[in-house]
Amino acid sequence: MSIAREYTRSLRKHLRCRAVWPPLIDVKPGDYGVFRGGVFARVGHLTTDFGVPVVVEPGGRRTDKFQYHSDGELGFGAAAEVAYGPADVGLQIGLTRRSSFFVSVSELDVDRLQSPRRIALALRERDDWPFLRYFIVHEAFTGRDLLFYGSESGGADVTVRAEPLDLRRFQQLGKLGASVRIVATGDVGLQYRGSPDVVAAVGLNLFRVKRVGLAPLAVAPALEAAPAATRLAARADLADGAFDPLGDDIDDDDLDDRLC
Repeated sequence: MSIAREYTRSLRKHLRCRAVWPPLIDVKPGDYGVFRGGVFARVGHLTTDFGVPVVVEPGGRRTDKFQYHSDGELGFGAAAEVAYGPADVGLQIGLTRRSSFFVSVSELDVDRLQSPRRIALALRERDDWPFLRYFIVHEAFTGRDLLFYGSESGGADVTVRAEPLDLRRFQQLGKLGASVRIVATGDVGLQYRGSPDVVAAVGLNLFRVKRVGLAPLAVAPALEAAPAATRLAARADLADGAFDPLGDDIDDDDLDDRLC
């Protein structure tokens, strides 16, 4: 499995969203796109390309810090505490397995579309909207201080080095202080670093508009694990052919997102 697919599976499990891939690309509510290789690929924006106005509203704070290591160990345990002293100290993060990665972000917030039903109704009036092809970004999970390091082959290491205070802030808050620097060894082919001043899109949720039926969208209750998130569904009635399968470029896991 590729890093992109492993990464998006992890975010679906822990944040109830799909991953923005590659990290640090610009994605926002109202964008639309397709799936390629199991990940969302942005094509354009509803307002720019189709003249459909969108309003984006804040959806609240999802989490103050999100750090995830696909190998399961962050290296933030007792050994790291013992290492603190007056000089620079470091945290080692092993990327030992194939398609392994480490991601860290602070202040993860949610921005969402206001009145997606109105947007869906507007698109249903158009003759040029490809109903069964495009997915619309309804929610964007945005954060600061983004770090993403990944290794396709494994056998690599990433060391986060900083002065003790900055290293503690990175551990506890996900903050990238001025003294933080990253040293990568081995096959670390993917390296993305944001900053406290850069708001990066980390994850997204999508919906798709169907051409026929009584309700183009249905609003489902928010997941308990993600109280700020609203899941929107393009109701698919497979019996009357209103909603086709998603196609060969989407794997089985992506079929779950027909109602997301």
